[in-house]
Amino acid sequence: MRRHRTTARATLVATLLAGFAAALVAPASSNQQGAVPRLVFPLVAKTDLWDNYGDARGNGRHAGIDMENPWRAPVVAVEDGEVKYWESSLGGCMLYHYGRSGTTYLYIHLNNDLTPRNDNRGGCEKDVAFAVPNGANVTAGQQIAWNGDSGDASGNPHLHFEVHPNDGVDVNPFKHLRRASKPLFAARRGAVFSLGLRGKLIAAGAGAIIVEVDRVRQYPGGRSLEIDAREVELTVPLGVEVAPPLDVVSGPTLRTLKSPVPVAAFTLKANTTPEAIIGAGGELMLGRIAPASLR
Repeated sequence: MRRHRTTARATLVATLLAGFAAALVAPASSNQQGAVPRLVFPLVAKTDLWDNYGDARGNGRHAGIDMENPWRAPVVAVEDGEVKYWESSLGGCMLYHYGRSGTTYLYIHLNNDLTPRNDNRGGCEKDVAFAVPNGANVTAGQQIAWNGDSGDASGNPHLHFEVHPNDGVDVNPFKHLRRASKPLFAARRGAVFSLGLRGKLIAAGAGAIIVEVDRVRQYPGGRSLEIDAREVELTVPLGVEVAPPLDVVSGPTLRTLKSPVPVAAFTLKANTTPEAIIGAGGELMLGRIAPASLR
């Protein structure tokens, strides 16, 4: 039987691209019983991550990792599985994510505000705290919630994240988060998406470009999010719209630019795959690129 742990119990007792893609879709039987698989990072946002597992707290030992993130940053499923709503006085709005591998993950202090003013008026409800229905089956990288400051985190938006192998006692999530693949965007597998990528063009030619991306906007409906800077390779199809002076995109060989150029790059519509979510090389098709000043 699955066991719900209240936040009080939880606090008292309880990155790499293409190489990760296979782990996202591998069957659970490929993991040892109770083993934690390679995860998708649980947030789409620039994140301050450090090892605070086991730190002393006023009400006991810290059973998870706190990650500092912007208010209402998208929170995503770290592997395929099922989610359940939960709520407590200390943890506020919470999700239990029962992973296909047998590992249970706790997402704590999710959003309960209707405005950035910490109004506490939204409650632990779908479209405020949670992005999917209670009991939903989800895929790795799909948005399941929004980051917030509910419970005893009021005024300090961050995600408290716990890892419980085989639905048992908590373990330190830090090593799993350090090696997790960071998503460029959040989407259910198979959903249609396109992206606006802002950053620096650092290499181009031979039908590809490499952009050091630091900001992403997802379409339809996504807001612009600052992310931890990373290099993303995009395929350049014939006939792509290229604004001067970016003619190097059509060069015969992939060359590193002597001086990186600030750009805005927009991808073509595509269906979401695990590889696309993490920005694996060749998965994203360029539709348009222009100097950032022309955006």
